[in-house]
Amino acid sequence: MAITLLVSCLTALILMAVAAPRVALAQVEEALPPILNLETLAPPEVQALFMETDKTVAQAPVYLDGRVVFRVAAPAQTTATDPHLSAPERAREIERRLYRIAQDRRAPETIEVTRELDGESNQPIIFVNGQVLLTVTSLDAQLGGTGSLRFRALELSQAVERALVRYYLERQRSFLWEQTRWGIAALLGVILGSFAIARSRESLRHRQHRRRERRETPTLEPTMALRQTLISHREERIYQLQHLCLQLVQVALWLGLGFFLVGLYPYSRWLQPLIMTAMRLPLRFLLILAIAYGLIRLSEDWLERLFLAMQEQANQPQERWSSRSGLRPSQRLALRLSTFSGVIKGTVAVTIGLSALLVMLTQLGVQIGPLIAGAGILGIALSLASQNLIKDLINGFLILLEDQYGVGDVIIAAGVAGFVETMNLRITQLRNEEGRLITVPNGQIDVVQNLSKEWSRVDLLIPVGLTADLDVALALVNQVALDMSQDGVWGSLILEPPLLLGVEKLDHTGATLRLWIKTQPLKQWDVAREYRRRLKLAFEQAQIPIGVPQQRIFVVNDGNSISDSFPMMALGHPNGDQ
Repeated sequence: MAITLLVSCLTALILMAVAAPRVALAQVEEALPPILNLETLAPPEVQALFMETDKTVAQAPVYLDGRVVFRVAAPAQTTATDPHLSAPERAREIERRLYRIAQDRRAPETIEVTRELDGESNQPIIFVNGQVLLTVTSLDAQLGGTGSLRFRALELSQAVERALVRYYLERQRSFLWEQTRWGIAALLGVILGSFAIARSRESLRHRQHRRRERRETPTLEPTMALRQTLISHREERIYQLQHLCLQLVQVALWLGLGFFLVGLYPYSRWLQPLIMTAMRLPLRFLLILAIAYGLIRLSEDWLERLFLAMQEQANQPQERWSSRSGLRPSQRLALRLSTFSGVIKGTVAVTIGLSALLVMLTQLGVQIGPLIAGAGILGIALSLASQNLIKDLINGFLILLEDQYGVGDVIIAAGVAGFVETMNLRITQLRNEEGRLITVPNGQIDVVQNLSKEWSRVDLLIPVGLTADLDVALALVNQVALDMSQDGVWGSLILEPPLLLGVEKLDHTGATLRLWIKTQPLKQWDVAREYRRRLKLAFEQAQIPIGVPQQRIFVVNDGNSISDSFPMMALGHPNGDQ
């Protein structure tokens, strides 16, 4: 609210500053006929949108003190043998005459603008205090939109008289002091506005910091995690957009102040047309970039809303999905959408960026048609020379289409294993257990082992000493797993009752028992660690030894074996305990 009020006050202040110099001219201008010089109100680019323009006719403005007095016309194409001047040359010649006349600084009541009809060409000639200013041509009449030479001459005469009156009045000491006061007021207003914007940016930064601190930690369920991620991304984009807008407003205030101060005084106002001409192309580029940036942000927000709606629509009630799958379809869809979201948003951003680049090239006068044709030929050449890149893109598309893996999965591919952090059509980035970021081109991925798709499994091989009672050991292993599956915390991670397969093998270390536990994706390692901890405590309480390597030793003397042999011994512990 404070910023809106401040901007309104500044707008009113600037409008008053612009209107103030005209108050001194009101009395003189009221005496002139009320005929408006329409071509001074808009540049030719704007006029071309509302009227039919003849491409064979060129036009150029005539300036006095940085203001457009009127425009003149001439044939668009002139030759060396053509006696006619081009439109810019004719405008510069009229400007020199007009400045020479204006430098006399005659009082408004002594300025005399007359019109006479040339007997040879039958065209009006405009005189100022007896000096020839210009000859009104038929092209000038067409430019005025009337087609009448006499009416066009009257219109230009009034424009010249107004400009000369303004030239005289704006050099009076009272006018210059008035402009100085308005300049000081505008400077103070911009300073106050910059201070208010700086405070607003600081307040916005503090609010965003508090919002980040209050943000809830992500839940274990992928659907809720996706929602929280989308909401946090949207809030971050809104914050960045607000911060950028405040910065742009602050820069625009100071630039506008400089442009306004230059135009306050007639001695420096001639710089305004030069600044506008120099800034026309950069401003167009800034506008194109702003539109492209806005479209990219809007597309990202729209795509996130679309993916979230698709995920919520696919979310099924608890009784409509089977626990055998381990992961609800909506949860797997959430992981797929998080992968597709990044890929599609990147593709849309690149498309919009390339479109903006083409539009900027058209502003530079570059022919887009031949450029696109050349780009097509270049693309064919690059496709032949970059077959690995094409293979990466195609394989990446198939990986996404077939849902082989996505962002958030743990995979083994191309001889490396890790957590999928980033994925696009060309590369897959994995983070291994040591924290290393591994980048794998999609074209090198032939076989993928997905350790977290839909559900995971704990495969435990438990060695038990040969002296242990296997029936008791089997019952204890199964009971510890059942107790863990019924636990309030760990039970939610275990999808099915544990499956005890029995004795997997017998060897010199003892008996190896095998147990399967089906878990939520990416939770098999947590469940396995907790199960081993509980099983170790249970084995110690039941005095069941862990299987260790053992051997039998025979003592031989002179080639004859001594009849006695040592009993079975564990390496380092005769009793077989660990």
